[in-house]
Amino acid sequence: MTSAGGKTGSSAGLGVAARVAEPVVLEQVVADLRDLQRRGGIERTLAIGELILNRFFGGDPAGWRDRRRNKNNSVRRLASRKDCPFSKSALNEAVAVYVASLTLPCVRTFGHIGASHVAAVLGLTEDDREPMLARAESGRMSVRELRRAIVQARRAEGERRGRPLLETPARALALVRTAVQAAREALGHIRQEAAVGFPLESELRKEFTDLEAILAEAMALTGEQPSVVQVRRSAAWSQRSA
Repeated sequence: MTSAGGKTGSSAGLGVAARVAEPVVLEQVVADLRDLQRRGGIERTLAIGELILNRFFGGDPAGWRDRRRNKNNSVRRLASRKDCPFSKSALNEAVAVYVASLTLPCVRTFGHIGASHVAAVLGLTEDDREPMLARAESGRMSVRELRRAIVQARRAEGERRGRPLLETPARALALVRTAVQAAREALGHIRQEAAVGFPLESELRKEFTDLEAILAEAMALTGEQPSVVQVRRSAAWSQRSA
């Protein structure tokens, strides 16, 4: 049986992988998996992952990651056997956890962290995995709590990376420009309808009155002196909007 701590040479491993279709190879791996089934905790998962990686992928994580492109169906064939004690998803997860552990030696020393904790952080970058696992270890988080913490961390990171809000004056100016452009487009449509009679003339007149009042307030803010009519309409609009 391949030991949990040993490494199979690349050339030897690739040779075995090439002969994976042979029933004798699958039978031996199933026997090894049955032996590993007696183990407990994260060490069992790591040993299973190392066994699969070495026997079917030459001990090369890249080969396992490229299994679909390379049409390596070793794990599927193994899991399809009735005497295999683990499902395909469990075997693939074991390999993923083992590969992650190669850059996370802490998983072998933490007392609280299990294989499901490691699987939960696989979606994070390699730099973020160990701090999150250390947080889970110190806080004795359950897997559910860890997943919730990961979601919260991602949301916070997304907010930090999101598009920053414009400064208030610049944002206000951008909104004004957008409104002016919209008004120009609306006026163009109204001119096209004017020849046949605009069906909502009274409603349109009211909206233009409000627009004129807004313009009066804006002119006052910039130091311009609006007309008396504009001031009156601005006051009426403000009372209606209050």
